[in-house]
This record gives sequence, structure tokens and C-alpha cells, in this order.
Amino acid sequence: MEEQGSAAGRIRRVVFVGAESTGKSTLCEYLARQYGSVAVPEIGRYIWEDKEGQLDAGDYVDIALRHREAEDEQMPYARCYLFVDTNALTTLLLGLEFGQVGKPVPPELLRCADECRERYAHTFVCADDIPYEEQAARENEAWRGRIHQLVLEDLEARGIPYTLVSGSVEERGLQVRRVIEGVV
Repeated sequence: MEEQGSAAGRIRRVVFVGAESTGKSTLCEYLARQYGSVAVPEIGRYIWEDKEGQLDAGDYVDIALRHREAEDEQMPYARCYLFVDTNALTTLLLGLEFGQVGKPVPPELLRCADECRERYAHTFVCADDIPYEEQAARENEAWRGRIHQLVLEDLEARGIPYTLVSGSVEERGLQVRRVIEGVV
């Protein structure tokens, strides 16, 4: 999806998805610096921490909507690309996996997840090939591997094209640069 930025012209949203502790935040911030642009952080992390992981389906809807608002608010400050850490697909997937979102899934959360296909110019999946970083709000390395597989399966099932990036931050940055400058 292409959007108009006030001074920057056509801004493309580039999203990074994957399991926890796969370098999404670090890569977003790195690329934003490289391009003189901005990165949108993972809003769900802040809500998760505020509520100490005790979320319900309504919280996941709130996360998806607030994340989209944060993206929209940053568009005027972006230059060429808006680098986005996580999206509503991951929010939905994690809500289901944690058992905090049940069936039926709230329609607003489904709508946000479905719109991810068109909302982003390109989707990158951060591989789980970097050392796992323990944090209080994280599960464990086995969980990370399981979620990584579920993210890939979900993108495949939805027919959303993606690029898997791996290696160091610099190597991942180069992989992203090749794709967004050559394809997008």
C-alpha cells in the first residue's frame, strides 16, 4: 500500500513480524536510522507489560487499533519507508496461542488482521537464528520456535508474500534494502 506523507511524498509501510526475541525492534530502529526515517514500536508490548500479561480479547482489539493509530501518526515523519514492528496478524496469532482470544474472534481484530495484506508494501519475517534474550515478559526459546513456525504458516495460508531475513542486524538490513529498493 502506498500512502501520502506530508512532505515526503509516497511512503511505503514495511512491517517486520516473527516470534519474540527475533530482532524485530532492533532491525526496525536500525533501518529507520539508515533511511533517516522513523520506526513504529510494538504497541502490544507496552499493554502486555502494563497488564502483567493478563489480557482479554478486548485488549487484543485495543492493541491492534492502537498500533494502527501509531503507524498513522508516524506517517508524516517517515521518509520513503515507515518501518513497523509487528502487526495485527501477530496480535491475533498471539492472542489465540495464549488462549486470551477465543472463538469467535472479535470482528474488529479479524478486520485489522485481514487488512494486513494490503496495508504493507512488504512483510519481512525475522528468523529465530539469533540468541534468545530472556526477559520477564517473554516465554522461552521453545515457545519462540513454535511461534516462528506459526507465523510462517499463517502468512502462507493467507497468501501474504514475505521475505525471511536472517543473520546479524547489518546482514538483515542489507537483505531488507535489496528487497525494498529492488521490488517495492
